[in-house]
Amino acid sequence: MVSLRYIPAANWVISATTTFTDDRVVPYIERITKKDPHSGQLVTSGPVSIRDSNWLMGLTVSRQPHFAQQKPNELVVWTYGLFSDLPGNYVQKKIADCSGIEICEEFLYHVGVPEDQIEDIARSANTIPAHMPYITSYFMPRQAGDRPLVVPAGSTNLAFIGNFAETKRDTVFTTEFSVRTAMEAVYQLLDVDRGVPEVFDSSFDIRPILSSVYYLNDEKSLLELPLTPPEKIVVQRLLKHVKGTYLEEILKDQKLI
Repeated sequence: MVSLRYIPAANWVISATTTFTDDRVVPYIERITKKDPHSGQLVTSGPVSIRDSNWLMGLTVSRQPHFAQQKPNELVVWTYGLFSDLPGNYVQKKIADCSGIEICEEFLYHVGVPEDQIEDIARSANTIPAHMPYITSYFMPRQAGDRPLVVPAGSTNLAFIGNFAETKRDTVFTTEFSVRTAMEAVYQLLDVDRGVPEVFDSSFDIRPILSSVYYLNDEKSLLELPLTPPEKIVVQRLLKHVKGTYLEEILKDQKLI
């Protein structure tokens, strides 16, 4: 058994999901992201770090509704703290010692909610913390052989599943990895004649990257992006240079021109 004393004090160990049931926090998120969280578009386009947070708190607001059964009046925000050894700026406690309400209060403080409104908004929301003592171990360097195969050689009744088993070409920290390893285990041990869905073949393929540029910018072409005048000149020269080439076809296919 691995002792908890080997977990460093300043680490990412807590995240929380907050469901707001009214729109009082919306203006503050909108001021930071320049987007209406209820617009149906990407809001933060990934994690946003709060640099002056003692916890190095981060937030993510995904495209809403985030869940299929989410109500129209609800807004789901994911937060986390990368430093667990310091008290917060508003809540004078370490993040690992905080309740869901206190984590929400710290978030509201950092996005600019007036202090006389913080407690009321936090208590009206539903914040669920998650304790993840080994979450960063997903990202440790590793090589073939460091993790067990899903079905070890010679095994007839034992399999390893989840993000700490080894499967070909997949990327950890995803639901797909866990599901794919479970399918491998069942199909091999029970001799099920069925193929496991292949990992999306995106390595060294510029097309998924260009497609991501399009969708992460709310389906805008290159010339529709909020570029500075010099940046627009560079893009225009690039498009002129690739005209009539295969790269122009790729850009058109990915809706960037």
